Amino acid sequence: MKKIYILLILSTVFSFHSFSQEITMETGVSFTSFEFKNSQGNELDNLLPTTKNFISLAYRQNVLKDILHLVGGLSLNQYGAVGSDDSVNLYYQWDTSYLGVFIGVDIKVFKTNKMTFYLRGTTASEFILQGTQTLNNQVINLKKLDYFNNPTFFFRAGAIIEYHVSETFSIFTQYKYGKSSENGKSEKLKYKSHDIGLGLVVKLFTNSTSEDNNK
Repeated sequence: MKKIYILLILSTVFSFHSFSQEITMETGVSFTSFEFKNSQGNELDNLLPTTKNFISLAYRQNVLKDILHLVGGLSLNQYGAVGSDDSVNLYYQWDTSYLGVFIGVDIKVFKTNKMTFYLRGTTASEFILQGTQTLNNQVINLKKLDYFNNPTFFFRAGAIIEYHVSETFSIFTQYKYGKSSENGKSEKLKYKSHDIGLGLVVKLFTNSTSEDNNK
């Protein structure tokens, strides 16, 4: 019985499928901040956000006419923060790089002749590739610390403005806000980010009949 329900759901989805398949490539800047709590539960003050870079490669496919699109891919994200504590003459800085695997949806809000506006929401699992923590002149490898070495789950939401250059090629700009899960046991860390990016969309395949019906 369960198999019948699954088949019915899949047939419903694919009955609305217009088989539009796209590859997207994006790069941009990320304004990141850290929220760090020590083993006593106290937050570290005087932490300032830093500007880092990110790149992503994704596959996008619409599943409900031309309104709802599934998106998934890989990303390389950099996060960082700086701060100081004058009372103990301490300067600290973090620099990290993460590989992310993400999945989400794009929802079309409206479309003109040349432009489409989407809302996007994604969830990602990110794994640290490298990272350092600098305390004055001392440098620590962050991969040895549990609140950095464990996978980080990131939730992002934002908006995309896509400009259609041709039937198979588009450019877009995107803003998204992100917040991570809290990592660590005795000491806990959480990220927040504001990302601004520019990207390309290349259409791989489109069912022409469905496209004509959507116009």
